[in-house]
Amino acid sequence: MTVKLSRLASACVILSLLSTIADAQETAPFDMTPERPPESTLPPVPQLVFPPPADEAGPASPPSPLPQPPDEVPAETVRRKYVLPGPEFTLAGEYDRRTWSVYLTEAEASGPAKLRFAYQNAVVVAPEASELTVAINGHRLAAENISSPDAVRSVVFDIPRAILHAGANQIDIRASQRHRTDCDVRSTYDLWATLDPKQTYLEFGGPPAEATSIGETVRAIGFDEAGGTTFQILMPALGQPGVTSPVMRLVQGLALMSGMPNQSFAFSASEMPKAGPGRMGIVIGTAAELQPVFPNLPAAAGVSAIATVVPDAQGADQLVLSGPSWEAIRGAIDTLVQATGQPADVRRDVISTQRWAVPDAPLFFGGEKVALSQLGVETVDFPGRRLRVRFNIAVPADFYANAYGEAVLLLDAAFASNVKPGSHIDVYINGNIASTVPITSSHGGILRHLPIKVPLRHIRPGVNAIAIETVLLAREDEECMPGATASKEPRFALFDTSEWQMPRFARIGSNPNLSALSGVGFPYNQSADPIVLSVDRFDADAMSAAATVLGRLALVSGRLVPVDVAANASAVGERNAIFLGTMSQMAPKVLTQLGISATSAMAWRTDGRVETQVSDTATTFDQWRSRVSGGAWRGQISALQEWVSRNFDLSFASLQFLPQSEQEFAPTARQSFLVAQSESPQGLAAWTVIAAPTSTDLRDGATAIAREVNWGRIAGRLTLLDRTGAVSSLPANRFGFVQTVPPSLGNYRLIAANWLSTNILSYAVAFIALSLLLGIVTASLLSSTGRRR
Repeated sequence: MTVKLSRLASACVILSLLSTIADAQETAPFDMTPERPPESTLPPVPQLVFPPPADEAGPASPPSPLPQPPDEVPAETVRRKYVLPGPEFTLAGEYDRRTWSVYLTEAEASGPAKLRFAYQNAVVVAPEASELTVAINGHRLAAENISSPDAVRSVVFDIPRAILHAGANQIDIRASQRHRTDCDVRSTYDLWATLDPKQTYLEFGGPPAEATSIGETVRAIGFDEAGGTTFQILMPALGQPGVTSPVMRLVQGLALMSGMPNQSFAFSASEMPKAGPGRMGIVIGTAAELQPVFPNLPAAAGVSAIATVVPDAQGADQLVLSGPSWEAIRGAIDTLVQATGQPADVRRDVISTQRWAVPDAPLFFGGEKVALSQLGVETVDFPGRRLRVRFNIAVPADFYANAYGEAVLLLDAAFASNVKPGSHIDVYINGNIASTVPITSSHGGILRHLPIKVPLRHIRPGVNAIAIETVLLAREDEECMPGATASKEPRFALFDTSEWQMPRFARIGSNPNLSALSGVGFPYNQSADPIVLSVDRFDADAMSAAATVLGRLALVSGRLVPVDVAANASAVGERNAIFLGTMSQMAPKVLTQLGISATSAMAWRTDGRVETQVSDTATTFDQWRSRVSGGAWRGQISALQEWVSRNFDLSFASLQFLPQSEQEFAPTARQSFLVAQSESPQGLAAWTVIAAPTSTDLRDGATAIAREVNWGRIAGRLTLLDRTGAVSSLPANRFGFVQTVPPSLGNYRLIAANWLSTNILSYAVAFIALSLLLGIVTASLLSSTGRRR
């Protein structure tokens, strides 16, 4: 009986085991993974440890941070430095290159860093044949196929530690782009790649290090997400005219130290500066003035002048200038800025542009010859259809050769045998075509110092952008077989041994001449005596506008411009002066002297609205009838003017014996800011007016006009900024000459040549008069000495 029970129990156990195995086979999914390795080779199973309940273990402690990869940096310690020098950054055409420098501190250069850039390109760019290349200090970091037509693409690259260094670091971004389908030259104008300034920056890891010096802190300020640079100044003594002169000296020194292209200044009497990329806080005032608003003031400020960098609550650096009195602060400012710029009697050789264009633009004074390699141009082997290479040069404020002078481009180049006649090489100056040379050979060739004469009519004082553009026509472009646009076979080569030769030109200044003001700060950059800054109100907006303009003026001048402040325009006299304020506060005498309607002080609307007039149809029809009477005659005159201008490069204005008088100007509601210049009443000084309808327009207009893209457009006798951001100018019909160099017969000859080339009718009258005089003298001489019958 016992045996039967044991056998029955064994059978039950076996049945239960079989049932369990069957259930497992039914529920387990089909698995094609390889068999598991032996148990001895399996990694140990991680043990999960759960924290005890809160009532047993007390308050819950924060979880331990997850381990970071070896080269990763915790997000809270990452710092950004934006690198694009403007709100827009586009690489256009088949070949384009931009080079500039970014200043880094020792801590930024020595730590781990990444470069992040984001771009979007035209849909017609062929990704397999187009490339975006990024290099820092000559080391190539990235070569990215241009392949993001639908959305902005972000790319991140690690920067090896040995590449960056403290000081200026050169960034080189270039694009090689080809069209997807078209092979003609016109299609190359559809190629572009745009970088997003908000998503293009350097990333640095680790906590911010303390600044080693004030100069390093200012130079490393960098850009914000829109390519701008802002100095935010906390000054409790805002509104006191007596403290304005040293503060204006300070802002000029900061502008020179930073060297940024789009810098602006913002004042406040109580608001603390806000930290952020491209922004720097300046705290200035006596110890008694700062103690209620600035709790981090060093104790030494109560007994002596201090100029130091103090971190704020977010760890950003702030420059603090304080002392027991404003006389002590003035001394601290003088010590801080004395190393910036250079003396007025020392001739500078370059105009600093490296924060937005490398290298600095060399100054030509006449007779120089410079290789393009020294101007930043590299040798290029080009397989495309349109090559454009750019460089910068600069001329002084007294450049006077725009009517007769010619520079010479000594071109070293080569073109392949498949390049057809009809191809040509063009030279542009400041966006205006200046010279064209056709390619006539059909068998290829090498050009060795081919002289290309370039008229200087579009040269202006200061920095000038020169572009060499080569348009290439080839036989295979007519067929445009698939893949033809991706060919790497060079068609053209431009060699960096090419040279730019500047002629000797006339040198004499003129007034008014806003181009000279915006180009090199003339005539204020050469003034030994302080210029007068006349401000109607010393509020935050007016001080911000004055500091922004004077900072930009110091940057183009290359030196500090001494300033005296006057609240009353009648105290200016015959001195170089800048009048800044709202139009309603401008003295009528000043407006009349500068050719601005005195009634515009009240007529210039302060609300920015544009009035719409309801016109009567019958009246408008009658007006148009009177306008077009004799229209056929006027049409013939217009056609004659166009023919003379097209064939002889002449205008009717150049055929006038005397220059036209200046018309009185009245701004409209569409315009929000103006800059005007004229001689003082006795012609001994230069007066410049900077005005707007309201104080807000004044501040915003100064910030907008001081940007690099707009500052170079200031020209003529009057420049206007409208509410859409467009800049326009009125030329100067009458101006006076200003002696800038010692008198010499050679310079006077060049001045006369340019003046007579501008005033053709005077030249013709002088030529006829001299011819008649020569005939009379010759006839008189022959009648007295000849043989008589």
